[in-house]
Amino acid sequence: MPAYLQEDLSISRLHWVVLLILGAVAGGLSTLAFAPYNHVWLIFVSQAIVFTVWQQLTPLKAWFSGWLYGLVLQGTGVGWIYYSLHVHGGSPAPFAVGLVFLLACYLGIYNGLTAYVVVRFCPQKPVLRLLFFYPASWVVFEWLQGYVLTGFAWMQTGYTQIDTALAGYAPVLGNHALSGLVAMTAGALSLFVIYLFQSIKQGHLLWQKIFYVLVPVVVLWAGGMLLKPVNWTQPQGHAIKVSLVQGNIPQSQKWLRSMHQHTLDLYKNLTLTQAKDSKLIVWPETAIPDFSYRVQPFITYMKQAMAARHSTLVFGIFSRNRNGKILNSVLNVDGQIYNKRHLVPLGEYIPLRPLIDFFRQWVDIPMSDLASGEAKQSLMMVAGIPVGISICFEEAFARDIRETLPAARLLINVSNDAWFEDSSEPSQHLAIARMRALESGRYLLRATNTGISALIGPHGKVIKQAPLFKQAVLTGRVQALRGATPYISWGEYPILLICLFPLVLCLLRSYTLKY
Repeated sequence: MPAYLQEDLSISRLHWVVLLILGAVAGGLSTLAFAPYNHVWLIFVSQAIVFTVWQQLTPLKAWFSGWLYGLVLQGTGVGWIYYSLHVHGGSPAPFAVGLVFLLACYLGIYNGLTAYVVVRFCPQKPVLRLLFFYPASWVVFEWLQGYVLTGFAWMQTGYTQIDTALAGYAPVLGNHALSGLVAMTAGALSLFVIYLFQSIKQGHLLWQKIFYVLVPVVVLWAGGMLLKPVNWTQPQGHAIKVSLVQGNIPQSQKWLRSMHQHTLDLYKNLTLTQAKDSKLIVWPETAIPDFSYRVQPFITYMKQAMAARHSTLVFGIFSRNRNGKILNSVLNVDGQIYNKRHLVPLGEYIPLRPLIDFFRQWVDIPMSDLASGEAKQSLMMVAGIPVGISICFEEAFARDIRETLPAARLLINVSNDAWFEDSSEPSQHLAIARMRALESGRYLLRATNTGISALIGPHGKVIKQAPLFKQAVLTGRVQALRGATPYISWGEYPILLICLFPLVLCLLRSYTLKY
């Protein structure tokens, strides 16, 4: 039997159980580093814990420990899916809980692979594993999680760093690089603790080892601080006044026919009375709960009202393609349209339909069988500015946003987070939006149904935001920006190559030694 499959007899059963518990606890602690909790320091502690745990395990046990870490992280991090399935989708509570659990089980596989690859193939020297191999593996499998089966790119650890010095690297290498730097810092923390215990055991401080660990981390964070204030993009034209309308229609009432006219009147009145001087007004995803062809008189009325004010209105609505398939769309009153390309699995389409079509008999989500928009779509022009549009879930995929750049001078995201009630999802989604603005060096306008609507600056800072579950018209000034950040120019290739290179060398080394 290969050595890496053999039982590690040096670890007692009790010790193994303790290590498993530590990994699970670390997964829960990691969730607290994300919005809305924002205990950022916990991400370094939790990853340092699991890295230290993995160092003591065989490859298969390391995989299981990593999987358990990911299971708890994802289960506690995206548990808000329960609301969309049970509260608004009508599925039985056990079914909704079971589906969230299965999703977390699947997502945990990537954390398990992160551990397995390093423990199985990479050199055992702690300094190499903790400072280089674990961070590299973390980035590669986090990236992979965002692609397989269209991807689920939500609880990425880089999002915890939007307000720290490491955020300075986001416009250079993107959010995945921040995840790697988090892992590197956590690895250094683990090494520091190891050397500290060794110092206590030997009776004198191991200054040299501690120095070699701390210096790279200090340099890393100092570099982020120096990069953070850099302006990667330049103003184009004059700033314009914009308004985001948050109608606050409860999801339980949104699709009632009795609410249809009330919804139209609400958005019309809020726009005409509280966004008088704005050049651009944005309504949320499916602000009009109908098909575009059925509300043409209303759209014509708003077009005339906007023309009289020299303004542009952008709004979410459903449309149909040439084949009669339903599309989740964003229109402006001048007739331009953007159709959502990256649909939500199980919410907007059924993946692997022959295998899981039974899902539809347990969940009744309105408009849950949509068609994707075309991969290449023209940029929408609003107030004379080319803008990159994204709808809800698409915002979580940096590659989708990057496709509109650098041509887009402004970013707009429309969402409806009412599906998830008062969970952590709206705050997590806002953090993701901030990261997209930072990576692209653009202002981002985020209009949502029940919150959190926000005006976000090119450094990822929230300029203004509306409160959750309140009607609001958020007004401010934004600037069209031209140019490209290094990340927009290079994409994810540099950080992927940097991380793949040492892992491939380890794989080749292991293969060579085997034969």
